[in-house]
Amino acid sequence: MRIFKSLLVLLIGLTALMYALQNLGEVDDLRRQLDAMPSAATSRAASWTGFALITLCQLLIAAVALKGAWELFAARRGTAEEFKEAKSTAVWAGGLSLLSWFGLSLMVGAGLFDWGTDRGAAALAKSFALGTTSALTILFVWGTRD
Repeated sequence: MRIFKSLLVLLIGLTALMYALQNLGEVDDLRRQLDAMPSAATSRAASWTGFALITLCQLLIAAVALKGAWELFAARRGTAEEFKEAKSTAVWAGGLSLLSWFGLSLMVGAGLFDWGTDRGAAALAKSFALGTTSALTILFVWGTRD
């Protein structure tokens, strides 16, 4: 069960990393979308700031989750107390995922990006999926016996 928990946290990290890399790969698409909008330069700057914050947060979630997965894997043969202590970084990854969804995607993203478009709806759905699956995973990792 301990290795399974480590793998689940690893999946959080890989998913967040995949989303961040996908964002970075779509910079040109965002640039074209913003250039096509008849908006002020401040609106474009705010959009780029929101994009950067969301992408950096995804990279942070990935780093924390990957570190948490490694700590869980390294503590797999330790005592119950050692393994429980190793869970704390993984819990941070889940918390950061929820913070990213609530704070960045719902507040910043909804205010700066057009969630009414197909592209925006897909981004919001991905954010929701990462936040909720991470939270459920961390509840399982933290709340079940080892």
